[in-house]
Amino acid sequence: MRSLTAWLLAIHCMTATAKQFYLQKTYDANNFFDSFDFRTSGSNTSQYDDNNSWVRYQNLTKARSKGLAQIKDDEVYLGVDYTNVLDASPEGGRDTLRVISKDTFKYRLIITRFTYMPKRICGAWPAYWTLSVGKWPNTSEIDIYEGWNLNVFNKPGIHVGPKAEFGVCKIRQHNQSAIIVSKDCDNEFENGINALKGQGCQSEEKENSIYSSAEGGIQALEWTQDSINLFTWPYSKEPNNLDQEDLNTSLWGKPSVQIHGSQCDINGIFQDQQLLFTLPFCGIPPGHKYFWTKLDGRSGQTCDKATNYLTCIDFVAKNPEAFKDFYF
Repeated sequence: MRSLTAWLLAIHCMTATAKQFYLQKTYDANNFFDSFDFRTSGSNTSQYDDNNSWVRYQNLTKARSKGLAQIKDDEVYLGVDYTNVLDASPEGGRDTLRVISKDTFKYRLIITRFTYMPKRICGAWPAYWTLSVGKWPNTSEIDIYEGWNLNVFNKPGIHVGPKAEFGVCKIRQHNQSAIIVSKDCDNEFENGINALKGQGCQSEEKENSIYSSAEGGIQALEWTQDSINLFTWPYSKEPNNLDQEDLNTSLWGKPSVQIHGSQCDINGIFQDQQLLFTLPFCGIPPGHKYFWTKLDGRSGQTCDKATNYLTCIDFVAKNPEAFKDFYF
């Protein structure tokens, strides 16, 4: 029988020489807790979360004492509180994690192997992403794995500053396999059709999906001066050369998502990044009335009907057991 807990296996950071990459660093059970900070707030330290999520982020000491962060069988577990019924006060929040790398990186290949992906559930918003150390979103954000509520597919996205200041930055369908939802990466852009303010350029990974997979999967972020590429593979579909010490990514085929230098000033916009794992509840978008009550994510269900709760906070507060399988 499969364990009720599974683990983030390893993150490999590789540096480029010519057209190939060479292993520079590995994050795994031996060094993960020394290599990542457990933040208790969003980027704005005056509030719990930048998107008004219903959370109480835990530092490492508390996370380990509460069982939210563990090492078991040489693998890393990052989870949330799934035992305590809470008061559904807007000022409250469920214990969870916001984990950010101490190292920064630029022009790297980062390969991440998961043995489990967070279960999709109303009120939950799992994300594996990168954030620049400069002013957001001007120096960029890259969402490698993201979704909320009952989303069926991973929705990778990129956020950059306004085109009036940084120029046009767009993704193009012929460069990638994931289906484009919105092509303009300007975080301020909205058109009232498929792009909301704050959405950036977003895609849906319908092929080789690992979203909410109990088997996990592999993701790669390749960042060069010419392009930024995101790749996703279920296990057994990854490239044959993935474990080689000197990797040639040109053998990997079309990326899931690509920003090409011909469509975006990659070197001017994208600055040093940090890796993040976050497991928030509610907030915007998942807890907003529009996303709670409207069909979103291709599941054929709305969260108000699926949960029989009128609001996200009510459901998250009163049903801790629903989030037992919400973890990396």
